[in-house]
Amino acid sequence: MKVWKDGDKRGITPPNHFGGLEVLDIVPLAGSPFSVQVSKAPPGGGGELHHHEEWSQVFYVAKGEMTFDTGKERFTLTEGQSVLFEPGDPHYTLNESEKESTCLVITVDHSRAGSRA
Repeated sequence: MKVWKDGDKRGITPPNHFGGLEVLDIVPLAGSPFSVQVSKAPPGGGGELHHHEEWSQVFYVAKGEMTFDTGKERFTLTEGQSVLFEPGDPHYTLNESEKESTCLVITVDHSRAGSRA
């Protein structure tokens, strides 16, 4: 068992993210095949179009709303809704609302999925 008590800390703005979006590792990916993050985006915050070669990511909207763009499809999710991006799936995120958005982001690193930390 491992316990993390970092929920009150401030996150960081990852590369290629903008507008004050901050991501906080709740369960870090380092040494593990998965991670759990809290992503907070003020109005106008988001992440540029990108994809992950070996990661799947689930975005669960816990508060507010978040708009996603895959380059082929654009959609907005609200509280309680989620989306799964498989390895290679492009995604762009943007908080187009007037309130802060909070998403829980669960990442699985398929290159490490057979190992345990």
